Amino acid sequence: MVKKKSVKKARKPLKKKIVKKKVLKNFKKDSNYKNKIKLALRNLVVFLILTLISFILYSVFENEIYKNMFGLLIIVFIFISIAFLIVVFAFLFAKGKVKKK
Repeated sequence: MVKKKSVKKARKPLKKKIVKKKVLKNFKKDSNYKNKIKLALRNLVVFLILTLISFILYSVFENEIYKNMFGLLIIVFIFISIAFLIVVFAFLFAKGKVKKK
């Protein structure tokens, strides 16, 4: 068997990557921040509505199983709503502290 000679290829010069500067950094951060607040507020409203629906169904049904189920759903939805309320307040206080600098 005859071995083939390995031929080394000449390296191509590396091309420099051009990185675009972000001109609108603050705008993108603000819009991202606003989207997070909108998302948290929307989730808060959704879980408050679900809590209200569960409360209405809790008061309508007289069967003990349904009362217990909707009672537990009310508790769970209230805790989730409180969590989203805390998130909204955290975003608002963080925004206030960033503006003061």
